[in-house]
Amino acid sequence: MLGFTETQSRTLHLTWIAFFLTFVAWFNMAPFNTTIMHQLGLTQAQINILMICNVVLTIPARIVIGTLTDQYGPQTVFSGLLLFAGVICIAFSLSQNFESLLINRLLMGIVGGGFVVGIKMIAEWFPHKKMGTAQGIYAGWGNFGAAAATFSLPLIALPFSIDMGWRIATAFSGLLCMIWAFIYFRFCPDIPERSSDFEVGIHGSLEVQSKKDLILQSIVLFPIYGALMLFVWKLSGHPFQLISSSMSWVLMAGLFGIFISNLVQCWKFNLPSIEQSVPEEKKYSFSQIAILSMVYSLTFGSELAVVSIFPQFLETTFSISVGLAGILGASYAFMNLVARPGGGWVSDRFGRRRTLFLLILGGMVSHWLIGEINSNWQLSSAIALSVIGSIFFQAGNGACFAAVPLIKKSLTGKMAGLAGAYGSVGAVCFLTLYSFVSPQEFFKIIAAYAFLVFLALFFLKPFRATPEDVISSPNSSCPEGVDGSGH
Repeated sequence: MLGFTETQSRTLHLTWIAFFLTFVAWFNMAPFNTTIMHQLGLTQAQINILMICNVVLTIPARIVIGTLTDQYGPQTVFSGLLLFAGVICIAFSLSQNFESLLINRLLMGIVGGGFVVGIKMIAEWFPHKKMGTAQGIYAGWGNFGAAAATFSLPLIALPFSIDMGWRIATAFSGLLCMIWAFIYFRFCPDIPERSSDFEVGIHGSLEVQSKKDLILQSIVLFPIYGALMLFVWKLSGHPFQLISSSMSWVLMAGLFGIFISNLVQCWKFNLPSIEQSVPEEKKYSFSQIAILSMVYSLTFGSELAVVSIFPQFLETTFSISVGLAGILGASYAFMNLVARPGGGWVSDRFGRRRTLFLLILGGMVSHWLIGEINSNWQLSSAIALSVIGSIFFQAGNGACFAAVPLIKKSLTGKMAGLAGAYGSVGAVCFLTLYSFVSPQEFFKIIAAYAFLVFLALFFLKPFRATPEDVISSPNSSCPEGVDGSGH
């Protein structure tokens, strides 16, 4: 039906299942937040720290994993990452204190970097005109792992004691990852000749063509390091101290030094060629990827944050059981199955800009209304509204990554890495804010940021297919207009 070859279909299915299992592992703590808090005598502040730990290392991990994927290929890297996820899941299930939980959740954040591995695998096996649909299916079904973890793991834990149930369920998610690691390595090979024109991650500088874009790239890089500094600040006494103030200053100075080093590399790379004339068909505006990174920080960043807190929010707001909260909490991520591929499909047919405007506006309104939910609401009404809000943002994920490859084909991998890193930046910032505000205020902050992103979309230029797009897609016969205005 989608026109994929047998090899493409096999690669897509094996890869989305690998991504799906990394998400099951990554979010296997979310349905057991209150259980772990009560069983191990933790405070709510400690649980909040663990939720931030769960996403913070995803930011640098995507850079490192992107580099490894370019060097060794997605088959080897994804298999290794699944094995790593399995080990961390089992170690987490054996944790007896806060310190052990913290270390394991930090390491689990590395597993969240698996997204970029599949991005490269799909990009190499699929032609450009099928890329949006294939990437949407990969990401949508993969992200569904968060929902699967939320509703299935409490059911697995149900037959066991409260103390043992969450341990068995989280260890089981790790066992699945280990099994699939061997299956993936055996049946999902890389393309015969490794591609060098789709490098993932942001380990190198992005090529820009003007000083204005160079300055903008410098600004855009800072939040990636700023989110890590924010996490260090949280650990140094906000709300309680896990590292000394002097150590926090050393770590933040180190992160700032790495940021400065990255800036220097960026300027050295671009300045010699920035004044050279560039053919019109090869020009692009860096503001395009900067705006799409903002979009992804909203749509995916808020999804990571909400999935982390939603079961606990339902449990405390409506006084329901852990199992029921887990099943209902999965509703927020459940629609990834169709919403993210649907967002890519709709934007393919009705225009990237137009689709993004509609989805961000819908997400803004719905999340503001979610911020009005309290114990006086009907539970069914709260779930229905949450599902609607999740559809807008999850479809926005698909629409965002359907647009990224249209900016400049030769830089798509690095741009995907930049936008992907911003998704984790958004999650860290949203979860940090959550530790200071009520759940209702948290959802309204998401809506307020959505309004800023909506305004930024007015500066997003129409996307056009370029000659390099056509050359890189052997099944294409002519450039296709892809933006909302018919260009």
